[in-house]
Formats: sequence, C-alpha cells, structure tokens
Amino acid sequence: MRKSLAFALVLPALAVAFAGCSDGRVIPTPAACLTTPATWVTALHSAPGDVALNQSTLISTCLPANQSAAQHEEVGKSAVDTATQLAVFYKSDKGQDTSKSAVQAALMAGYLVGALQKGAEETEGIHAALIDRVQSAATNGLGDAGQQVQGAYQRGHEAGLENG
Repeated sequence: MRKSLAFALVLPALAVAFAGCSDGRVIPTPAACLTTPATWVTALHSAPGDVALNQSTLISTCLPANQSAAQHEEVGKSAVDTATQLAVFYKSDKGQDTSKSAVQAALMAGYLVGALQKGAEETEGIHAALIDRVQSAATNGLGDAGQQVQGAYQRGHEAGLENG
C-alpha cells in the first residue's frame, strides 16, 4: 500500500518536471530584448550604424519564429514604448523649426521599425500585428513633420532593414 501511494505521488511530480523539457527546437528570445525601453533608446543612438541592445544583440533577433507569447508581448511593449518616446521629438515639429533631436529621433524610430521588419521576415506572420503597432507608434506625427525629419526616418528605416 505504501509503495503504491509513494508511486502515485512521485509519478505526477516526474511528469511535471519533464513536461517543460525542450527538444532544442524552440529558440528563446535573447535576454537583451527583454529589457526596458531606455535600453532600446540607448542602443538606437548608434543608428544608422551598428545598433545592438546591451552591445551584443541585434534588434532583428528579438523576434524569433518560435517566440513564446509572454516574450512576444514583452518585446512588443518595449518596442512600442520606445517608438512612442521617439515620436514625441518630431510630433510637434510640424515642418517648422527642425531640431537636431527631432531628426535623430526620426532616424532612430525608422531604424527600429526596419530592424523589427527584418527580424519578422521569416516568422510566418506571427509578428505582423506587433510590427504594425510599432510602425504606427513610430510614425505618429511624422506626416506633419518637415522633410528633413521624414527623410531621416526613411534613412533609418532602410538602415534597419539592411543591418538591423
């Protein structure tokens, strides 16, 4: 009786322990991608040059094909918050007094969107809504900004697609 009771208690514990084991095919999101928007903004200051989160992780690697829903949500929140913060700099520009910070923010926002689009190319559309949200946040107010700001966004976007 005791052996069957012990077996009944141990078997479920073993099943739970092995249920989380991976066969190696799941690609986790790099830890650098799961950081704060401040980390993303800091990295984007290098745009259109080499941009890496925590000096080692390309933004495009933040969207692996087998990303868990929780990590997808966390990366998406950081990316949208980053894009929103950057858009603030050129949202009030209205084509008038183009500041250096508005141009730099547009370049960084464009790079962010391009790099994420690059990363999502091979994920069979699972990141499409995330990309749309980031792009919407990054381009909020861009249409009313001056040509210099819009051009910076485009240059950043191209650099992100290429190098992101």
